Amino acid sequence: MLRRCAAGCINLPCIQKKCPAEDELHKLTLEDLCLFTSQFSPKNLVGVTHLGKLYRGKMVIGDITKDVAVKIIGLDERVFKYTGNDKLERFEYELKFLQAPRIKGNPNLVKVIGYCQEEETLGIVYDLNPHDTLENLITRADFNWKQRVKTALTLARLLNYLHDRKYLIRNFAPYHIVLDQDFTPIMFEFGLLVGGVLGNTINESDLRCAPYGYMDASIFEYGTDTFSVRSDVFAFGVLLLNFISKRVVEYGNPLDRALDLWALKEFKPGCSFVHQSLLSDPGFDLLDGAAITKLAEQCVEEQPKKRPNMKEVVARLEGLRAVQEHVEEINVHP
Repeated sequence: MLRRCAAGCINLPCIQKKCPAEDELHKLTLEDLCLFTSQFSPKNLVGVTHLGKLYRGKMVIGDITKDVAVKIIGLDERVFKYTGNDKLERFEYELKFLQAPRIKGNPNLVKVIGYCQEEETLGIVYDLNPHDTLENLITRADFNWKQRVKTALTLARLLNYLHDRKYLIRNFAPYHIVLDQDFTPIMFEFGLLVGGVLGNTINESDLRCAPYGYMDASIFEYGTDTFSVRSDVFAFGVLLLNFISKRVVEYGNPLDRALDLWALKEFKPGCSFVHQSLLSDPGFDLLDGAAITKLAEQCVEEQPKKRPNMKEVVARLEGLRAVQEHVEEINVHP
């Protein structure tokens, strides 16, 4: 049952006895999460990650109904495989990461409202009203060229921001990102995150949880046996290929491990992998198509040292005509 604390916090019991503080998290029950999501109704399911499920939710606060998103970590043990304290550690790492002073407030990372740690249930509630996962938008006609470029640039800046703060993402994939109602991309899954404030280290057993189709093959093929920032660059390159070619990675399809190999095989100087349906988009530019194709191909280079870093990726995306025109529009109509 939702409750209001003496100081008037948002109908939820506070973790801290002294209350309120705007940034405090709220300890929730499984009953609360069931109430928010209509008993985890399938109609409220936004997406499934390698480590859990994300649901839309409604949280009633007095006379106000607030849109939230609820993530359940490893709810279905037939799908999500954890060992020992693995699940609890990932849960705790995410809360610590998202509450870190240098992370909290980033508009492209979810904002935590509260959490549930009850029996076998681990859940996190976000201040988020998701439109859809990025994966579901890849093939859709209403996700236009300028939106694709803008989203790619925003996510490149986010990865660069996190790399500058010594984080490795390691599970960057479109089903770990949602677009909100304003089409702002927001990352919500951090199950393989290492570095930064967490102070944790890479565990090679994490390979079993890495996202299919977005994991850097050089980890196996070149004997590096470890992740690096160039592994995140590889995953970003596959996402660029998703955006421009409208090709999605389908688990279990042996040809789809292969989106990166397809790009490396088919690439020729000046070519474009842009899907035919995007060529007639009013915002599309032929030079941009060739430039972003070349960038995507370089990001998925087989040898990590040949890939650009995320700072270079950001600079090249900022040089696209679609981005420059958007900046000019802002300057003309501030």
